[in-house]
Amino acid sequence: MYIILFMALLFITDELVLVSSGPYNAEMPSRITALSGSCVQIPCTFEVPDYELKNAESIFGFWIKHNHAFLQPDSLVVYNGSTNISRGFSRIEITGNLSRRECTTVFYDVMNNHSDNYYFKVEIKPRDWKLTYQNPIYISVSDSPQPLIFQPTDLKAVMEETTVSLSCSAEAPCPKHPPTISWTNIPESAHITTQLQEKSDKTLSVFSNMTFKASYMDHRKNISCTATYPRKTSNDSTVETTVMLQFLFPPKETRITIDQSASVSVGTNVTLTCKSKANPSNNMTFYWHKRGQESPLDLGEQLIFTVNRSSGGWYFCIAKNEHGIQRSEEIQMIMAELSVPLIAGCVGGLLALLLLFLLVTLLKRYAKTKYDVPQMFMFVIYVFPVDTERKMQEHPVNPLFGKLIRIVTRLIAFM
Repeated sequence: MYIILFMALLFITDELVLVSSGPYNAEMPSRITALSGSCVQIPCTFEVPDYELKNAESIFGFWIKHNHAFLQPDSLVVYNGSTNISRGFSRIEITGNLSRRECTTVFYDVMNNHSDNYYFKVEIKPRDWKLTYQNPIYISVSDSPQPLIFQPTDLKAVMEETTVSLSCSAEAPCPKHPPTISWTNIPESAHITTQLQEKSDKTLSVFSNMTFKASYMDHRKNISCTATYPRKTSNDSTVETTVMLQFLFPPKETRITIDQSASVSVGTNVTLTCKSKANPSNNMTFYWHKRGQESPLDLGEQLIFTVNRSSGGWYFCIAKNEHGIQRSEEIQMIMAELSVPLIAGCVGGLLALLLLFLLVTLLKRYAKTKYDVPQMFMFVIYVFPVDTERKMQEHPVNPLFGKLIRIVTRLIAFM
């Protein structure tokens, strides 16, 4: 009877030793989020009396799931350091040096059903000193990565030429296979550095920093930061965040556009438009000028007028906002004149009328002579076909009439 009571007391005493951490604690995060199909590293250190470590021949670490009292039915020893056996996981590895009070551990291939509280236990031989630390870590397993942390969170508009610094960090619960960070649509002057960083709770994250000079060409540009997580699934997991750049700058690329050709005629309605890029742009002022005139022609984005004889010349506009001004290149307004084809047509028409008049006069004059019918017939043959000189040799005509034929032929050739 006494023996049974003694054995029961011994069991209870041993159980109390196993579950009570007394004044000693294990230092680790209270919670960590893991990505399914990947691993998770638990940063961990523990307290233990110096004399136990000094006399230790061997030290073993254990991890217990759900309940710190591992003899309870709902508890499970998922890792036994004395036998190096993992249960419920493909593999668990204590990477810390236990003799230096380091118990950092990696759980591999975590799945959703692994979400739970986990307690660390240490055993020191030969004194058989055992301690289960009662502050657990909760491992939460998710199918999606944690959101990225983007800095600054409230990106404000800055002046052109200012040095801008943006940072993007991604949680790295599995440092053996950390995420890769990439940037898209970045400015030409961008300089990027990326490194693995330790946070205050000893967990890790991938930190990427980008610096560049603010330029008006990048105003309202959307920059994206993407983290890609390798995992033992059909596809890697990605998470992305996007921010729009906002810069302040004076007018840029100021120019004039015209609603028609720069060559216009009197009476034409013309619209000149001054275009410019600037921020802010809602309070821009536009001034219109003509070379040789001191005072502005008008104010406003457009200059509208009806062309007159004095409208020809060089025009330019000036765009202005609170950060500066810029003058456009000059555009020349050319007054249109009568075109060459029109002039040639008019001259040709006058010559045709003159020729017709000459023909009628000559025909009337020679119709009264003895050569009237033959000469009139020959006139038609010699003048309108080609090779007039040869035909005149084959069929001689009155010399005066031949002279007339040559004059008319040359007039026709000129036309």
